[in-house]
Amino acid sequence: MTLRAATPPSTPAMGALERLLQVRVRVNWEVALYIVIFAVAFGLRFWDLGSRALHHDESIHAQWSWGLLKGNYRHDPVFHGPLYYHVQGAVFYLFGASDYTARVSAAIFGMGLTALPLLLRRRLGAVGTLAAVALIAFSPTLVYYSRFFREDIYMAFFTMLMVAAMWRYLAGGRDRWLIVLALAFAGSMATKEATYLTLAVFLIFLDVYLAALLAVATLDARGVNTAWRRALLTVALAPWAWAIAALWPFLGFLRRSFDWEELPRPGDALILLGTMTVPLITVLLRGPLESLGVVGEKQLVCRCYWDYDAGDVVCRPTHPARDALAMGGLFAITTSATALIGLQWRPKTWALAAGGAALLYLTLMTSLWTNLEGLCSGPWGSLDYWIGQQDVQRGGQPWFYYYMLMPAYEFLPLAIAVGGAWWSIVRGDAFSRFLWFWLAGTWLVLSMAGEKMPWLNTHLALPACILAAWTIARAWRAWQSPPPARRMIPLLLSVALTALGAMAIIAYIPGGAPYNVARAGVALGAVLMICVTAAPFGRRAAGALAVVAVAGALVLFSVRTMVMAVYERGDVPKDLLIYTQSSPHITDIADQVDMLAAASGKGFALPIAVDSTDSFAWPWAWYLRDYTSVAYMDFTAGLPSGDYAVLLVNQSNAGKVNDSLEQSGDVRYGSPIPYPHRWWFDETYRSAITTGPWTGHVVVGPFELPNLVPKRATWETIGSGIFRGRWLPTIAGYWRDHDPHRPSGSVDALAYFPANFDPETGALTTRPLEPPAPTADKSGRPLFGGIGSLPGQFVSPVDVEAGPEGNLYVIDRASKKLQKFDAQGNFVASVDVRANPADPNESAEPWGLEVGPGGTIIVADTFGWRVRVFDRDLKPVTTFGGPPDTSKTPGPYDLYGPRDAAIDSEGNIWVTDTGHGRLMVYTPAGVFVRQVGERGAGPGQFDEPVGLDIAADGSILVADMYNRRVQILNARGEYAGEFAVDGWGGQDVKDKPYLRALRDGRVAVSLPGLNQVRVYDRNGQLLNTIAPSEEPLNRPYGIVETADGKLWVSEGGSGRLRLFTLQ
Repeated sequence: MTLRAATPPSTPAMGALERLLQVRVRVNWEVALYIVIFAVAFGLRFWDLGSRALHHDESIHAQWSWGLLKGNYRHDPVFHGPLYYHVQGAVFYLFGASDYTARVSAAIFGMGLTALPLLLRRRLGAVGTLAAVALIAFSPTLVYYSRFFREDIYMAFFTMLMVAAMWRYLAGGRDRWLIVLALAFAGSMATKEATYLTLAVFLIFLDVYLAALLAVATLDARGVNTAWRRALLTVALAPWAWAIAALWPFLGFLRRSFDWEELPRPGDALILLGTMTVPLITVLLRGPLESLGVVGEKQLVCRCYWDYDAGDVVCRPTHPARDALAMGGLFAITTSATALIGLQWRPKTWALAAGGAALLYLTLMTSLWTNLEGLCSGPWGSLDYWIGQQDVQRGGQPWFYYYMLMPAYEFLPLAIAVGGAWWSIVRGDAFSRFLWFWLAGTWLVLSMAGEKMPWLNTHLALPACILAAWTIARAWRAWQSPPPARRMIPLLLSVALTALGAMAIIAYIPGGAPYNVARAGVALGAVLMICVTAAPFGRRAAGALAVVAVAGALVLFSVRTMVMAVYERGDVPKDLLIYTQSSPHITDIADQVDMLAAASGKGFALPIAVDSTDSFAWPWAWYLRDYTSVAYMDFTAGLPSGDYAVLLVNQSNAGKVNDSLEQSGDVRYGSPIPYPHRWWFDETYRSAITTGPWTGHVVVGPFELPNLVPKRATWETIGSGIFRGRWLPTIAGYWRDHDPHRPSGSVDALAYFPANFDPETGALTTRPLEPPAPTADKSGRPLFGGIGSLPGQFVSPVDVEAGPEGNLYVIDRASKKLQKFDAQGNFVASVDVRANPADPNESAEPWGLEVGPGGTIIVADTFGWRVRVFDRDLKPVTTFGGPPDTSKTPGPYDLYGPRDAAIDSEGNIWVTDTGHGRLMVYTPAGVFVRQVGERGAGPGQFDEPVGLDIAADGSILVADMYNRRVQILNARGEYAGEFAVDGWGGQDVKDKPYLRALRDGRVAVSLPGLNQVRVYDRNGQLLNTIAPSEEPLNRPYGIVETADGKLWVSEGGSGRLRLFTLQ
């Protein structure tokens, strides 16, 4: 009998999901920390994404992404892309369109960026990788722009992926990382043209790195590899290393002569990136061809191209075949040349990498091959437009822009990276030197580029975080034998808390010399305490404990900076990171439009007119995307014809719209709702340094580079500001609080709704249209006016004066009206100060006002370039002055923005000729008498003189705006004294101060930029400040004193006047 072993039943094969579910993950301290960091990073990027209104550019990108779903998107280099439009379009397709979902794709790429340092774990080590992930996760810049629908966070993702793929290839030589590098290159190129700058930095580094490795190979073969020989040969080879790599297969004799057996791996990366880049810079051949006369100027352009002269996109009806063939021929030359190099190098690898990259890039540029014009607008038009924009210098930021941004926001990684510079540069490896080259090179090219914007700080914050992480890892490795956790954790905590406590004391104790000594003492004491604590652990622990001390001192400040910028005031531009942010009032107005649409029964068919002046249509095109009867028109000439339920008007056109409504007798609309449309950080820093750092430039090939010869005036200004000025307290105060203590600059607007619509309830009601009566604010202060077009209402009141009978006169710069009120603020009469109010082309913008003893009224029509005189009945008497001729010395009647006027005891009219920096004196009939002062900063000189008043003793007081002072002249116009006004000097066109000489000798001055009125004595001693907290002033301008010593203050931002009692 034969026994046969029983066959066990077969076990069914497990599927992929079952195998995945059975995977055991060992959770150690490192994995646990990653879980916590990624969870927090996810929350930081996805929580409350829709809380702020979409920025101007965000709204365009969201609208275009939404349009892609409807089939009407075409690549346009003006707004970059197209990768993120396609990604965001997919988000809209899956989740619908809203402010929240408009930022979801950015948050996704922001999370991806947080995880990418994991690919560099072999370079950074466990501690360094964890540090890199944490620094990116909590970086103020990277968190903010991970919640902001612009292209920079997408580009940062692909840049980081390129870095990771490049160094993974350099370490292991596996071709798959070259393919990842190529695809990341294509993704970045399909996102933003700034990739060319990053790529230039990477290619230069690879070239120098290749030269260094070739030099080592040559010197090693000869046994003469010394440091100085290596440096000299590297310098000699660097200009040609790229050519050696490109022609490697053809340089057999040269390779044998220099003992180069095989091409080092940096050469592989150089070939791949170089051959993919050259076809995308084909457009650079057009310049030489135009110079040689081979082709005509602007002949080789895409059908739609950026016209440098017109400053706009121009589209030709057709694209001539001749031009298309010429451009195609140029592409054929560059593509064939690079293909020859690539295929001679590694045929299969290059074909897969470059072919995949080209397919991805062109598929996106053509919107999945539905827009073949993308074959031109991408490879040719993108770089063409971007180069043209460098001369435009959009944003107009100074050369030191990023030297402000980085220390203000990325101070934590910057401090660690700079502190470890010796390690990373002198004692480091190729990777750490690359990180420095990446950071410094990007910083340099962004500073040299014409366009400087806060979102570009993303591309500095990223390498700073990776470099800081490398430094942290190096410091940790240097501590070869750290103590057990039970001893090490208390040590690290004590060092961190000591540093944090010292920094908190240093940051928050008051300013002044005695306190600065205390600061120094606190800092020294903290250093000594840390040194004493660390002493038992030896010299090798110094680096790690120094990193812990720096991180401990700064980490909470960094997190606080991030929270304030991102969450606390994400749409209130007190931060340099925010540029021209849409105000939160936009969404309030949009909600009111929706309520009116529902109440009227018209729904999305509600007729709406939007003023398109000064790009005002954005972000309204996004918020009104579902409405079918929206007209976007220029309101410069007044209200367009049509029956519209809602008018959204740029305040610069409000006066013209009100004129149109008044002349037509149209009473459909109630009092308009004022709101800031978009606003920005008050950029007073621009005037701090007005000269460049170097005396000139040198031309190196197609590049204009600084000559590195310091400009003395610039460095003297910097030294004076630091050591003798208030730069350090100002910088320290902003670093701590991130509050400029100045209102934001803004483009303001008015929303007109039907007179029977109540925006508060959303219901249609019956509301009477009648002149407003005087009322009171929340604290019982008398006020009158309000924004609107009815008699007694204002759009933007500026100056106020009292007549001999006690009547009040108010000039409105926007409506161009002079209105008369009684002493309590009841409307009496008004007149349009223009010569012909029916002429929409007449230039006029009155800012200043004076009333003489006999009731004569003087109006300084600033941008009518004239002075107008009216009698007590508001009838015009005379006009004098005219527009300036900037090509010649100004004459007595050339008025460059007259801002204010005053009448002296002889009846002469004094006028601040603001643009010319002088005072002009005329007779009551307008006959020139004399000029007082000139432009300058000395005694009796002026820089932007604005407000003007004559005291009872005959003294003349002038608000010398840009010199930040009140100048006092005697009755003859001779210098008699001055005092400083801290807070004047802002560059905002609406920040124009006025003043009043009070009867008791004091001087009241307005600070529109700070929403304050201050009272000084003649010596400059501050006596009183009017700045109510419960209902703040809103751009105070003119001031007038009542018979009982109170002050009427004109509030241009709220369209009203309020009465204040001095303490």
